[in-house]
Amino acid sequence: MYVVTVGGVGAEWIGASMARVGRAVRVAAAATGMALMTGCSAAVDLADATSANLSGLGDEALHERMTKAVDGVRYVRVSDVRGGPRNGSVDVHLDMRTGDFTSSGNGAGHPIEMISVGGDLYVKASRAYWQRHLGPDRADLVAALDGKYGRAAADDPVRSKMAKTVGSVNPRKFVNELADADRRADTFVEGRHMVVIAESEADDAARIYIPADGPALPFRAISNDAAPDDGAITLTWTEYDRPVDIKAPARDLVVELPNLGMAPGPAL
Repeated sequence: MYVVTVGGVGAEWIGASMARVGRAVRVAAAATGMALMTGCSAAVDLADATSANLSGLGDEALHERMTKAVDGVRYVRVSDVRGGPRNGSVDVHLDMRTGDFTSSGNGAGHPIEMISVGGDLYVKASRAYWQRHLGPDRADLVAALDGKYGRAAADDPVRSKMAKTVGSVNPRKFVNELADADRRADTFVEGRHMVVIAESEADDAARIYIPADGPALPFRAISNDAAPDDGAITLTWTEYDRPVDIKAPARDLVVELPNLGMAPGPAL
């Protein structure tokens, strides 16, 4: 797994664990919708069009249903939870049409918030985080960032890396790349009947859970194929088509960052 690092000092940016889950379960991708869609007209229409018992569908029909479902929604919330010694979580609200997103999570024991609008990436973190990763030579910059967002430089590749990372957990990408996967026995998750798809020919395959009684929208993926120090990783999609107002921070809350660069580094 790679992690975006800043200034060559190993600053872990949100998205590392999400990229890990994306790679682990993408081959098997498929999944669900939550009942959180109520009150949203687009979601209601989608539910009416796709509310059949998915359990009885063949593989091809199931994939067609999922493709139709994810193409009909715009917004989604993506949550990534990692177990084991490096336990942590990342929470993202994504506009699948524009690619804009907000995210919050934990990096090296410090809370981090990100906003991406129109390709601009804003990062807000604690003073301790910036001190650790920017170092003593940038004390003035650390002080300026206190309580504010740093905007990644236009030529900093972290912008495109984060867009790619968040895009990797877009449910449309999962469904579009569903190929070599096996149906497994149905099960129940949180009291709901689920269709289960897993990676083919894998002893401890990543599994994707799809509600059998609702829109065929991605709901949950669980991967146990982790590094020795990691536990199982769970990726959950919820709040489909619940609109999210994603805006750039006010100008007086933004500090321009130099190109801090990125390089492979340790995981969160």
